[in-house]
Amino acid sequence: MTAAGIVPDLQELQNIEAIKRLKAYYCLYADSGQNADEFANLFTEDAVLDEGEDGVFEGRVAIAKMYRDLWPYLRLNQHFVMNPLIHVDGDKATGRWRLIQYMTTIHPEGDRAHLAVGGYEEDYVKENGVWRFQRVTAWVHFCCDAAEGWATEPFAELLPPEALAALGLPTTD
Repeated sequence: MTAAGIVPDLQELQNIEAIKRLKAYYCLYADSGQNADEFANLFTEDAVLDEGEDGVFEGRVAIAKMYRDLWPYLRLNQHFVMNPLIHVDGDKATGRWRLIQYMTTIHPEGDRAHLAVGGYEEDYVKENGVWRFQRVTAWVHFCCDAAEGWATEPFAELLPPEALAALGLPTTD
């Protein structure tokens, strides 16, 4: 693990840049609504995508299914990730990122715009020279209705009950 302020060697820098690119593709595909298989292929076969209260998805097949089941309820999704802390140890690595996310969810009574702030903790594995996600754990500081703002409603209802049901998650209705 590289300590703060220590300059990594060339091989570690190359691995860090490859992992940054992996994360950039994660955001690109997550925001497109059209690339479920490409998104899932960023993960190892047995990977875990832990979205906290929004579900835990194990394996590429489940990750691709979650993506397909979720996108009919999104009109817009934009991930902005920053402040990567990536530590490489051979063919394994860990990472921590900060997240700002803008999204518009589709509801029967009208679309809702949301702002989420949180981050990711991730484990990576290099398979046949390619870095992939082994585990992605997302965490949220707040997710608010953009019209209300985070000061009045720090945890707004994000998805309609139909979307939660499609994902196999409990609904409040």
